[in-house]
Amino acid sequence: MTKNNIDEVLLVGLPNSGKSSLVNALSRKKVSIIGSTPNTTRDKVSSTIKRNDKVFNISDLPGYLEDPDELNEKFQNKLKAYLNDAKLIMFVIDVHTTNYSGLDKIHSLLQKNINKEQKVITVFNKCENFKKFELNTELYKYIYDSDYYVSSIHKLGTEELMESITKSMSSNTDSIKNTYKSIAIIGKPNSGKSTLFNKLLNEERAIVSNISGTTRDKLEETIKFDSDSYNIIDTAGVPRKKQKNQIDRYASSLAVGQLENSVIAFLVVDAKQGINFEDMRLISECIENKVTPILIMNKWDLLKEDEKLFINKNITSLLKKYSWLKILRISALNGKGVKNLNTVIYDLQKQLSTRITTHELNILFREIWTKKPPHPFRGRRAKLKYVTQYDVYPPSFSFILSGRVPINYQNFIDNRLRDTYNFDNICLNIKFKN
Repeated sequence: MTKNNIDEVLLVGLPNSGKSSLVNALSRKKVSIIGSTPNTTRDKVSSTIKRNDKVFNISDLPGYLEDPDELNEKFQNKLKAYLNDAKLIMFVIDVHTTNYSGLDKIHSLLQKNINKEQKVITVFNKCENFKKFELNTELYKYIYDSDYYVSSIHKLGTEELMESITKSMSSNTDSIKNTYKSIAIIGKPNSGKSTLFNKLLNEERAIVSNISGTTRDKLEETIKFDSDSYNIIDTAGVPRKKQKNQIDRYASSLAVGQLENSVIAFLVVDAKQGINFEDMRLISECIENKVTPILIMNKWDLLKEDEKLFINKNITSLLKKYSWLKILRISALNGKGVKNLNTVIYDLQKQLSTRITTHELNILFREIWTKKPPHPFRGRRAKLKYVTQYDVYPPSFSFILSGRVPINYQNFIDNRLRDTYNFDNICLNIKFKN
């Protein structure tokens, strides 16, 4: 695992203090899920900020609870380590709060776990119609190195706060030398996505539990497969719509949205349940976004031999249309088969980066067009003008035609490209223009 060695700004505070909306306002994009329900955020959610000549991570944390439930207790056990790693800590307080007991707990936690090199600033949030002199004297003791008064929802005072944060950062844009390609981990709830995420990182980064829908936020880290580094993203489970509340619907939408910026997707399936409609829909989502899916049958070690035979037969039947799709059978919990991902990613990397010359493509497909031309489409047979590859990740081809070709001939061309150039397990992007 490799992480970008850049400064981090960490937000701490009570539930519903507005930390997530503040992160979104400062980063100028939707990083954290916002909801009126306390503890909508369930894990550390980070975003990389580039401002002027500085670069740093800003991280949102779940609200601190005095009496945490199972999920929050798991997170709060990691809080001290997060505090130790931060360059700057923002203590976010709802300016109207009266929960002084909870604030005292955070205040005590900060005093015990920050060092002289760390800076702590206090941010009073929800100050839409509030003046500094109106601050309740009970809140004075929570002011550290400096204090700011903002409204994250209305973006009041956030620009001044951002300027101050940026000046405190030491890492500059040279700290990020590479923009890594992304791998999204997607699948239904409780399929083992976060367990796989943790196993790949070799640390307990994501909270794991038996509670369906534990992961809501997008968790992103940098990981190295052999010599190549990728941003790997753990996402929320994607159940059917009737199983989701408003927050879960947004989390599912955010999960599927990660495909737009990814080149590979680990589609994790609970092998005990087998492949169902939702898994097939996610495969289609990947292919529509030109993302290469790897079907990961997790918890394979829990199946009996007859169950494995039945699941394999079912896979062959359901994936007949996608026979090129790579399938791995693993146990994310004990790590069995996980190392095979290194070899798979290496093979996919070679395929995804393959580039074929225009000359070679035109020789191949002019011969194919002559020997086996497409059937007429609405009474007109299309002629091939030329074909070219215009991109990689995935390999993208453009066929310039004098007319349209039937779907079956488009599939035929896809298969010929795969057979000729060893595109064995990846998505191809093929466009037909007339």
